[in-house]
Amino acid sequence: MTLSRVEQNDPDLDHLYICDCQGVDGFYWPNDSAELSRLGDAIGRNTHLQSLYIVSPRAEDIHMFAHNRTFFEGLKRNASIENLGLMQFDLSGEIRRGIMNEYVVNSNQLKTMMLSRCALGNGGIGVLTSAVTRCPNLETIHLPGCNIDDGMLEEFVSGIRGLNQLEKLDLGGNMFGLAGCEALATLLQDPNFSLHLLTLSANANIDDSCATIIANSLIGNSKLKVLALQSNRSITENGWDAFSTVLCNTSIINATYCSNHTLEMIGNSETLPTNLCSLLERNRNTTKEQVAVKKILRCHSQLEMEPFLEWD
Repeated sequence: MTLSRVEQNDPDLDHLYICDCQGVDGFYWPNDSAELSRLGDAIGRNTHLQSLYIVSPRAEDIHMFAHNRTFFEGLKRNASIENLGLMQFDLSGEIRRGIMNEYVVNSNQLKTMMLSRCALGNGGIGVLTSAVTRCPNLETIHLPGCNIDDGMLEEFVSGIRGLNQLEKLDLGGNMFGLAGCEALATLLQDPNFSLHLLTLSANANIDDSCATIIANSLIGNSKLKVLALQSNRSITENGWDAFSTVLCNTSIINATYCSNHTLEMIGNSETLPTNLCSLLERNRNTTKEQVAVKKILRCHSQLEMEPFLEWD
């Protein structure tokens, strides 16, 4: 049914799941190499598919996927797929050559890539990094639950530094700590980097020192609006205070004026200090001049307030 819809270029079929999961709309699992080749050829001619998700093949099917050039040639011919998702893949294995080296590299239309619970060790992170850096229109990368440690993240960050169009990066549920956060800080300090959303939730090694490094990297950052830090239980009041200081430095008036007025959300507001929630809420005002002036008036009560009332 699904294969026929792909072959017929069904305009109502905009997503395809290659997985052995009955009951999912748009799912298909090839029974043999011939069917996989047929699917690849159909994908190559299809103009309505926008999203492709592949769940890791069973061990006995790895060879079928990894060595089916017809399938990957079809993927490369397709000009409509913008979103690619790989789930439970081992990118250290032979199939990585097909997915990353054959398809993803130089894919001009890809805007979103998701690798969920994938194995990126033993060179896998290098394969991924090499591939995504050659996708000129990639805007979103999701890498949740991929066991990314400090060394892997440092390699990845070094590689994506030139992806100035990247707006969203999801690194939730991984294993990096201080060194990884230091690498991320260099991206957040880069004025040419356009990241609007960064997810660092549920990383057991992120503590107050990590939070302070990330917070300080946001001094002068006028692009990041959402920083997801929920479920990082090692962050205490000291770590949250670092963000409060960056959002509103009360030391002198000029420091308050030059504070971060862009960041609007840090995880779950129910677990954050009241003062930090208030500052984040204030930053949601789209007129940043008003945000700066109101912070100054709130923190430096010795000022004559009349000249600033016109901002209200």
